[in-house]
Amino acid sequence: MDRVNLNPLFVIFLYILRCLVPLGLMLGVSYLLRRFGFIKEPPPPPSDWNDQDENNHNGATNGGLAHG
Repeated sequence: MDRVNLNPLFVIFLYILRCLVPLGLMLGVSYLLRRFGFIKEPPPPPSDWNDQDENNHNGATNGGLAHG
């Protein structure tokens, strides 16, 4: 008597409401922001961004990361 029978369609509806609707809203907002120009492509890196550091005398590389 304490068990509640849930319709599987109701469970699917709740899944869509909880997971897919927010995902669609986030993707839609990001698409509109890109389309209206609020989000732009990042500029290309400078030509010397991957050069070796002059202070690195032991021959180790920093892996191309910004920190050394």
